[in-house]
Amino acid sequence: MNMTADKTLFQTQLSQFNPNSDVQNRMLALFSAAITLDDANITEFAIQKAQELKINRDSLYEIILQSYLFLGFPRMLQAADLLDKIIPFRGGNSQDIDFLSENKLSEWYKDGVEVCKSVYKDKYEPLKKRVTDFAPEIFHWMILEGYGKVLSRKGIGLETRELSIVAFLTMENRPKQLHSHILGAVHVGASKELIQTVIDDIGKSAGDGYKTALSIFERLKN
Repeated sequence: MNMTADKTLFQTQLSQFNPNSDVQNRMLALFSAAITLDDANITEFAIQKAQELKINRDSLYEIILQSYLFLGFPRMLQAADLLDKIIPFRGGNSQDIDFLSENKLSEWYKDGVEVCKSVYKDKYEPLKKRVTDFAPEIFHWMILEGYGKVLSRKGIGLETRELSIVAFLTMENRPKQLHSHILGAVHVGASKELIQTVIDDIGKSAGDGYKTALSIFERLKN
């Protein structure tokens, strides 16, 4: 956990948030940052702000689902509970209805490889070798569980997912992963201007995480 994050400052920035461009991407990134702070009042406020900006429930739900990859189950469950209190689930078709089938697992793994390659580009094979050399299970779980089951889901695009991951990792101040996913956001189509904007939307409320993100971003621009 990033002990330098400032919840009060974040809530102030969120209350003043009034984007005139890239509304969906930027609001979902801020929602990701709100979940990261692990504060029910802030998460509720972020959901209400998203409603004002016409962000639909399904998009918020997708961000919550992917949050456990970076933040763990407790924060994901809290955010899901709060979302249901504010915007109740009305039913619908689950993307995981056949998730225990053998075919589904194979499909997730195949999709996971493709998504991971999209994010890492020419760094995919070095990543695969490095991780499988010391923890092969982790690599396969990362592909199946992370890039396959979660990040290849329909509902929001990969660019939006990567920008929200940048928000998670900025607020958490995770330098190595943040470097990979800022670059990954570029690889899947996010402009550098939009990435800079997402980082600045979170701003100093992330404390040292903001400094880390700016440092990484400046190196990538050169």
